[in-house]
Amino acid sequence: MNLRLEFKIAWRYLGAQRRSLFVSLISLFSMAGVCIGTFALIVALSAVNGFEAEVTTQMIGKDAHFEIVDYRGDQILEPDSLAKLLMEVDEDITAYSPFIIYKVGVSSKKVNDGVVVYGIDSKSAKDVIDLPSKIKFGVFSLDSLVDSNGVLRPSIMVGSILAQRLRVKVGDRLVLQTFQGPDDMIGGGPKMMQFLISGIFETGMYEYDGNLLYVAIPELQKLIGMQGVTGIQFKIKDPWKSEIHAEMASRFLGHPYHANDWKMKNLTLLKWMNYEKFIVAAIVCLIVLIAAFNIISSLIMVVVDKTKEIGILRAMGLSESAIMRVFVGMGSFIGLFGSLLGGVAGLTLCIIQERTHFIELPADVYMMPFFPVQVQALDVVVIFIIGNALCIFATILPAWKASIMKPVKAIRHE
Repeated sequence: MNLRLEFKIAWRYLGAQRRSLFVSLISLFSMAGVCIGTFALIVALSAVNGFEAEVTTQMIGKDAHFEIVDYRGDQILEPDSLAKLLMEVDEDITAYSPFIIYKVGVSSKKVNDGVVVYGIDSKSAKDVIDLPSKIKFGVFSLDSLVDSNGVLRPSIMVGSILAQRLRVKVGDRLVLQTFQGPDDMIGGGPKMMQFLISGIFETGMYEYDGNLLYVAIPELQKLIGMQGVTGIQFKIKDPWKSEIHAEMASRFLGHPYHANDWKMKNLTLLKWMNYEKFIVAAIVCLIVLIAAFNIISSLIMVVVDKTKEIGILRAMGLSESAIMRVFVGMGSFIGLFGSLLGGVAGLTLCIIQERTHFIELPADVYMMPFFPVQVQALDVVVIFIIGNALCIFATILPAWKASIMKPVKAIRHE
């Protein structure tokens, strides 16, 4: 019953009264600060989580979980034998696919550009990389196509942003050519080959969609005069353990082979995302901390304003600990309602953005066309606990100040 009375008094002290209207406004501003801080924390951490999840998904989808290349940069002449040998010692490998990576010039009727071309085996590659699901126009196929003149041409798949830059669509012709070096000048110039666009893919990552082409391995080998492949891509059961399997492959195959997993290839970006979440949370927490200082100020003003009432309560028999609980209850109300309002607003915005993507981003700057969000329940719980703990902690000083007042002196206070 006493606890109920103490919280009832705390609630009454928070209400606007004739003499304490200004104090009540200060309390409302403190609650607004907690609300804004909680809202900002939920949105900021959800954005960091969303960005991390989106980028990681795109990296894993575009890249294999790990790949084997020659340390010296030489070509691998027997990729199937090497891959099957590795699969015998690592049962977690589920698929493999050879590849060639090379930089070429590309020309359409209107535009010339320099891009990276991947030579892949379309049958095995679809089990290793998630390219088939990214096809926006056309089909995932590297089979030869017949052009408007009835000539059979090799096919090519193009990133959506690159297709816009080249001003081409499915069925249009592209010309790939090797860049001219000293040997080419002596031997008669760079080699060229015509392709027909079979599909246009869109991964959502600007760097990929704006700079990558995919062709069949035999066609790229003809173009660049290569007999083998650059490396072999592998898929494993758990992509988050890719570094373990890459290290195992490097040790087993030995020199001159070297394994790179998707984490190592994107090490800087992954480190930055890990640091970013901590830094963003720490900075935004300052908003809640400032709100906590406002709570201290507002409660001290309440103590000064309610000095006579505190003296009367003490004279009526309320103990020092009961008075402390009254003011701790005031801070708790401010923190609770502020964090609830901010939490609901933040979660609502995140859910709407997650479903509609109404907040867009420039893809060439942020690598994705929309503001990504991903709400994690643990983050929401931690934010709620920390926010309310700061508010309760902020009440200790003014609550203690109120509790040590002498009844007679407090009643005589003017």
